[in-house]
Amino acid sequence: MTTQKTPVDDPEPQEAGDDATRADKPPETTAPKPQSNGVHSTDSEPDEEGSSQPPQQEGPADETDTTERLEAMARERDNLRAEVTELRKSLEEIQSKHKEEVHDLQDKLEESQSSKDHAETQYRTLLGKVNTIRAQLGERLKADAVRISQGVQVRFFQIDTDGPL
Repeated sequence: MTTQKTPVDDPEPQEAGDDATRADKPPETTAPKPQSNGVHSTDSEPDEEGSSQPPQQEGPADETDTTERLEAMARERDNLRAEVTELRKSLEEIQSKHKEEVHDLQDKLEESQSSKDHAETQYRTLLGKVNTIRAQLGERLKADAVRISQGVQVRFFQIDTDGPL
């Protein structure tokens, strides 16, 4: 079985001049510090100067301190709740604005799509009319060409039959 050396069992290395002073003082041991949850004081906690304070009795001072902390936590909780409420309202406003903007954009999109469809319909209608007019003009030009060629032949025929001029 191995034993662990403690500071009492295994003192720190000493320098030559420390032998006389160490003989006067007993070796220092480090006792474990009592743990506290922060609410109650522990039995002999050294303060900043290193002196130990006697244990404090729980009394009105501890109760007021606890009450103050409880009230502070309640105020903080209420403040956080108010902040959450404000953030929720802000989020709802942002979502409402977003929905409005999306709705407006959808309306504009539908309007532009309708305008596009109307323009395409007008284009097709006009293109059909242009093609009809072109076809009619082509037929008229052919008919006129035929009449002109027949008229020229008729005239030539009439000129030839009338005799010399």
